[in-house]
Amino acid sequence: MLSTLSEKIDFLMTLTATRSSTLARVLNYDPSYISRIRSGKRGIPTHQPFLEPASLYFAKAIKKEHQKNAAANAMQLQAAWPEDEKKAAKQIEAWLKGEPIEEDPLARVTASLRGAKKDARKAENARGKSEALLFFGNEGKREGVRIFLEDLAQSGKPCTLLLHSDENMNWLTEDPAFAKVWAGLLVQIAQSGGRIRIIHSIGRQLNEMWEAVQKWLPLYMTGAIEPYYYPRLRDGVYLRTTFIAEGRSAFVSNSVQGQKGDPLSFLISDPQAIRALEEEFAAFLALCKPLMEVAKLSGEKELEKLRIDFLKSSAGIRARNANGFEILADEGVSALVLKTQPPYTAFAIREPRLLAALGEYIRSGGQ
Repeated sequence: MLSTLSEKIDFLMTLTATRSSTLARVLNYDPSYISRIRSGKRGIPTHQPFLEPASLYFAKAIKKEHQKNAAANAMQLQAAWPEDEKKAAKQIEAWLKGEPIEEDPLARVTASLRGAKKDARKAENARGKSEALLFFGNEGKREGVRIFLEDLAQSGKPCTLLLHSDENMNWLTEDPAFAKVWAGLLVQIAQSGGRIRIIHSIGRQLNEMWEAVQKWLPLYMTGAIEPYYYPRLRDGVYLRTTFIAEGRSAFVSNSVQGQKGDPLSFLISDPQAIRALEEEFAAFLALCKPLMEVAKLSGEKELEKLRIDFLKSSAGIRARNANGFEILADEGVSALVLKTQPPYTAFAIREPRLLAALGEYIRSGGQ
């Protein structure tokens, strides 16, 4: 349960993928001030409005169904999320203040009736049958993922991909030809107007983390990726891969650490199952934080300005040039990765394990 104001602000910013600089611009604050409020280092200012305009901003930003569900769950609303932005803003403001939330009585009645209809369909849904394509082992997983992505890429229609995996990545890396196909299909989906919302696993070895970042860089440069990470440690015993194309299909795999044999994966397209997986992903995403900020740069002048600003504001810099990228790391604090050839791109990183991975990569000379 979210109790402090900073936790609630962090939740709303994560849910809506709002950067400190964006909220600062909307509210006419300094970005560093917003960051300190978000981290709990500063309280709400008294010299100018904050809660009311911030609540209105978040009410407008919460548009998608998974965002509405996550917000309603966090605020423990009895009714569905209000469609009226002003009502939603009032609920958000009351929640931020820790005051009782006054819900619309009509909305509660509507939600109750909707719940009754759902209850009436429970028996029928429980007996319903849904087909799935089954795959086994790494080779089967590659085949299932290929079918999943090819269907999306060939349709040419924009879609939103929800991705997370903490399973061993051998299924992807042990076949270089497939790894190229996988990357190519994701780029094709992104170029068709698709979005990719991914929760990265930070429980991997440091060298694996940097290798994973390098593999994802071409996709990051499309501007289509929203990267997140779960900040707390997990035991790594029960592992899961979930790839969802919102409203269309999903590929799911489960395994246990040290498991032998050929783990099961399955590809599904049943609408009810897809909705359930989307809600599961949304609940997980609400517990996550942004992994990095990605910005496309207009040219070398903007790249050079970023480099100079980072060097001026940081101490103990370690630098390395690698494969068209320049890595600047203020160890343990922040890092800036610059793509030094067109399209120029900057990656601002603060996640501790990824910072450690970059530091280790620099110290080892890229080994």
